Amino acid sequence: MNDLYLILHKVHGEPAVDVAARIYLSGGDCIWWIPTSGHRAYPLHFQALNPEIRRSAEAIDGARWQALPDHYPRIEPRPSLVARLRARLRASLTAWVLREIWKVRAKRDVGKATREATQAAN
Repeated sequence: MNDLYLILHKVHGEPAVDVAARIYLSGGDCIWWIPTSGHRAYPLHFQALNPEIRRSAEAIDGARWQALPDHYPRIEPRPSLVARLRARLRASLTAWVLREIWKVRAKRDVGKATREATQAAN
């Protein structure tokens, strides 16, 4: 990974400070990349991050770290809208088909009982 720098650059016409990586291209040129947003930057000034910051960040753990809110919280994956609609449709169609089967069976059983009663009466 490339070294990280603090950079001063322009965002929506205003000065902004970000952490950026300096990426060297094959032709000898370099670009500045902001890894947290995935955007390219054009810094006016830059300064290398102190290695002590990186070392302390690698050693982080404990209750204070766990309680700290995440800048980009993890979103738990859930079924897509299409999958949820498909499941609801499947459940509705299954219920409808079962109701229709019960209706047909009820008519058949009533007709069968009527025929048996008629035959028994004769």
